[in-house]
Amino acid sequence: MRLRGYRGSDADLLAGPWLPGELLGLPLADWPPLAAPTTVPPPADPGQELCIAPGLGFVRYTELDWVHRRARVEIGLHGVDGLDVLLKTVVAHGFLTLNLSRIHGWVTPLVDPPIGLLADVGFQREAVLPEATWLDGRPIDREIWGVVRND
Repeated sequence: MRLRGYRGSDADLLAGPWLPGELLGLPLADWPPLAAPTTVPPPADPGQELCIAPGLGFVRYTELDWVHRRARVEIGLHGVDGLDVLLKTVVAHGFLTLNLSRIHGWVTPLVDPPIGLLADVGFQREAVLPEATWLDGRPIDREIWGVVRND
């Protein structure tokens, strides 16, 4: 799979029923029907790299730190097919194309994300943040998962 740059015709891939800012922004089956979709703005900030996974969704490298070569990753997908291949692509693009040495992201365990796929591409759980976000009417924990480039 190849990531490509954002085009105006990709605008529909930037909104969907997933938690905002998630490393594994996968569609939530029980998303409230009246809830507005999570929307990511088109690229405008030089501290971000927005890539499109054609037909699937987007990958955004945000909080880019070019000096220390690290970034936070957000993914928003309209389906889960090919997630394993996409995660490998996300890591390869971050390390080889963007020349990053560390990639990390937020994971919300309550939504039961496939964290085994993160571990398969080298991510490790680095921290648990108690009551870090509000979901389903209550505060819930979030985790930080990261992967470091080993040259």
